[in-house]
Amino acid sequence: MSKPSPFPSSSSTPGAGSVHLTLQPPSHPVFSTLSFSYPLKLVVSASHRIPSLPSTSPPSSSPPPLRPSSVPLIFLLSYGGGLVAGDHISLSITLSPSTRLTVATQGSTKIFRPPPLPPSTPPPLTRQDIRVGIGAHAALWLAPDPCQPYAHSRYAQSQIFELDVQGGASVGLIDWVCEGRTARGEKWACEGWRGRNEVWDVSASVTQDSRDEIVATRSGKEELETKKKKRLVLRDNIILTTPNISSRVDGLGIFGTVILIGPLLAPLAQFFVSEFKLLPRIGARDWSSGNSQGSAADPDLVETEEERRARWRRKRQEREKKDGVLWTAASVRGAVVVKFGAREVEGAKVWLGDMLMEEGTIEREFGPGGLMCVK
Repeated sequence: MSKPSPFPSSSSTPGAGSVHLTLQPPSHPVFSTLSFSYPLKLVVSASHRIPSLPSTSPPSSSPPPLRPSSVPLIFLLSYGGGLVAGDHISLSITLSPSTRLTVATQGSTKIFRPPPLPPSTPPPLTRQDIRVGIGAHAALWLAPDPCQPYAHSRYAQSQIFELDVQGGASVGLIDWVCEGRTARGEKWACEGWRGRNEVWDVSASVTQDSRDEIVATRSGKEELETKKKKRLVLRDNIILTTPNISSRVDGLGIFGTVILIGPLLAPLAQFFVSEFKLLPRIGARDWSSGNSQGSAADPDLVETEEERRARWRRKRQEREKKDGVLWTAASVRGAVVVKFGAREVEGAKVWLGDMLMEEGTIEREFGPGGLMCVK
C-alpha cells in the first residue's frame, strides 16, 4: 500500500503558462503574473531601456500616451529544446495599457518524432496554443526561431491576438517553419503541420454618453452587447498534410509569415510594402541604379542617404536571387502581412535580418533581443 504524499497536490495543468505585464508608476514594467509548468519554461532576461523622446511637439489639451521605461524580454523554452509527441503548450499573455514585451526563443522549436507505433496508427498530435490580450498603447513583438518538425511528427499551433486597435495597441510576429533535419536528409517528412494566426479588434465601439443612451432604451443591453462584439482583422492559416509535402513547396526549405499591425510598427510595415513595390518585375527594366554598367562611384563624393539605401537595396536583391528568396507584402484591414520563403534557413534569416536591421524599429523600440531569431 502506497503512502500518501506529504506534499500538497498541484492544481497546475501540464504545459500551461500565464504572463501578465503591468506598469507601476511612473513607468516601470513589472510582471504581476508569471507562471509555467512542465514542459513549458519561461525565462526573463535583461530588459531593454527605451530612450526618452525629445519634447519638441507643442503642448496639447490631451497628454501623450504613457511611455514605458523599458521592454522586458521573455524566452519561451521547452526542456530538451523541443516538444515530445503529445505535448500541449497553452500560454496566456496579457499586456496592460502602455506596456511592451518581447518574446523570443533560444533556438529552433523542435517537434520530436513519436516512438514506434503499430501500422496505420497516426502519431500523437503536438500542440501549442498562445492567446494574447494587448491593451491601449501596449505592444508585443513575438519573434521565435523557426519551428523544426522532425520526420513522422504531427504539430498544430494556434496564436490568437486580441488588440485594442482604436486605443493604439500594436503587435508584430514572425511565424516560420523549416523542412526538418536536413543533415539527416529530411525534406518535409513530417506527417502534418498546421498553423493559425488570428488578430481581433476588441476596441470599445461606443462612448460612455452613447452607452448610457443605449442602455436607457428598450432592449438596450442587447444592442450594447452587439456593438461590443470583437471584430476579426485577419486570419492566416498554413496547412501541410501528407502525402508528398515536399513536392508541393517548389523547392523551398523554409517559409513563413510576418504580421504587423498598430502605430508603433507602422514604419516597419510601410517599409516592407515600399520595398516590395521596388522589386524588379518580369520584363521591366531596373531603374534603381543610375548606371546599368555598375561603374564605381567617385570616392570624393559624399554618399547621400538615398544613395546608400539604393546601394543596400541592390545588394539585398542580389542575395535574394542567390539564396532563392521569394516574398510578397500586402495591406489587409490596417495590418501588413508579409509572406516569404527560401531554399535554406540561413537564406531566410539573412534576408529577414537585413530588412529588420535596415529599417530599425525593432532594435530601437524592443531591443537587440527582438533580433535574436535572425542571428
